[in-house]
Amino acid sequence: MKQDLHATAVMPMGALRRADRTGLPLLAIRVVLGLMFVYMGANKLADPIIFLKAIRQYHLLPETPGVFLNLSAVVLPWMEIFAGTALLLGLHIRGAALALIIMLGIFTPAVYLRALEIQRETPQSFFAIEFDCGCGSGVEVIWTKLLTNIGLFLLAIAALFSKSRRFCLSMFFERRAMPTKFCHFCGFAVKRPHAGLCPTCATPPIIV
Repeated sequence: MKQDLHATAVMPMGALRRADRTGLPLLAIRVVLGLMFVYMGANKLADPIIFLKAIRQYHLLPETPGVFLNLSAVVLPWMEIFAGTALLLGLHIRGAALALIIMLGIFTPAVYLRALEIQRETPQSFFAIEFDCGCGSGVEVIWTKLLTNIGLFLLAIAALFSKSRRFCLSMFFERRAMPTKFCHFCGFAVKRPHAGLCPTCATPPIIV
């Protein structure tokens, strides 16, 4: 009975590991996050004044001296573009995912608190609140924006902890390095850096 419970407990983890090993979940996550953040960062750079005003409404930074707000309005869009491009190319995935996690972890609560502030100023249903949150896509219904941000946050966490580098440009450089962190054949993380192959790829197939 205990063995059955143990087997049931480890099955989901085994399924997640097998899915991650294919590299397809990470590829889908990279495309979604990469395209979205490159798009949003480019929109912010197209009109930095609007983005500056959006940052100002959250009162996260002091207004004087103005260098803090001005610097944020310039740096944050480029951070989004660089992180999104890195994910699309499959370079420095964990660093890019961590950068997105930090940005989403700061701005998602800020958007929520700003929505509550608007609700106090003009009493209305929370689900009816909409304003330009500074994400780069104009005025949005805030409850849907919050759900979107939470989804992006979870995707970024999944990218951070993925052990696969299949379909990533980083594997081109990985194969030329020794010791290696990922299998030269399948791109999955290896426990023995000097082996170059994961245990599955290093084990010859059994011919019946």
